[in-house]
Amino acid sequence: MSTTSTADLLPRQDEEVTARFLARAAAVDQGDDDVRPGLRWLGERNLLDVGAPDHGDGRLLPLLGTVESVARGCLSSAFTLWAQRMAVEYLSRARPTALTEEFLGALRTGRVTGASAMAPAMKELSGLGRIRTVARKVPGGYRVDGPIPWASNLFPGAIIVLPARLDSPGHDGRVIVALRVGDEGVRVRPFPTLLALNGTASTSVELRDVFVPQEAVLSTDLPSFCSSVRTTFLLIQTAFCSGLAAESLTQAGQSLDGPDVVFADDLRALQAALASVRERLARYAAAPPAPAEVTRLRLDAAGTAVSATRLESAVKGGAGFLAAGHTARRVREAVFLPVQSPTEGHLRWDLER
Repeated sequence: MSTTSTADLLPRQDEEVTARFLARAAAVDQGDDDVRPGLRWLGERNLLDVGAPDHGDGRLLPLLGTVESVARGCLSSAFTLWAQRMAVEYLSRARPTALTEEFLGALRTGRVTGASAMAPAMKELSGLGRIRTVARKVPGGYRVDGPIPWASNLFPGAIIVLPARLDSPGHDGRVIVALRVGDEGVRVRPFPTLLALNGTASTSVELRDVFVPQEAVLSTDLPSFCSSVRTTFLLIQTAFCSGLAAESLTQAGQSLDGPDVVFADDLRALQAALASVRERLARYAAAPPAPAEVTRLRLDAAGTAVSATRLESAVKGGAGFLAAGHTARRVREAVFLPVQSPTEGHLRWDLER
């Protein structure tokens, strides 16, 4: 009888990739550098569009392994890899036009960054709010106004995918559109100083009478479109959570001696929790389950990562309290996970519905 675990379907975490991103992690975290060189490096290796569009048949598995490997070195970079890959996913699912193909070509190479601003759509579909961006039909396309509350990868020329509600009498439709940082009327607000992830170009955006041509309209069926991308959206997020957790548990295990052996049971429990997350991650990528199961996986993965970084900090002791150290950086990165959309509250809400 075979003893191969489903998690073995995930590619082994690539130490070369981890080392490459670890070397720049501190500078990216503090904002002294940014994530663009890492995205271009991945693009040169044809890793930014793996499995796109995702059909739930396992073709996403190599990307999930890459995301884990990047996250072990730098969560900022893994997070923006998620945003980049989701922009590719959205555009890959749209009806092909000259413009969408141009956007895809730039995103696949990493020459241009991709920003996922789909959180308002996910919240509206969960009954947690209303999309605030408004689109009105005009000859040749739409004019879009309103705020994007938060997005990342908002570098010059970035391609942003977002939802908007139609401002038409008697109509309550929704559209999903793509536009670019630099388009007339797209105002990116100054980047605030964050607790971590300062090299990710994260902030809010104000749209003022932005023209979106018809060929940049990705869908007019928001529920169907969001349903088609939701599993991919959450699986890639799960992978950056599991990568962060794996690195923290490795570091904790290497320092578990002397009085710190009292944490051995905690370490074993978290290793088991991580194994469960990775086994489900691989299984769901090969055969997507019910939506609630993917939601539970994403919630479990974030919780495991937060607990793993806390354990690493406890085991490392004073050394882990150094602000410039990787342990402290991972602790700060983990604080981001409960507020990353969908937030912990949003995930719990969906599970209770």
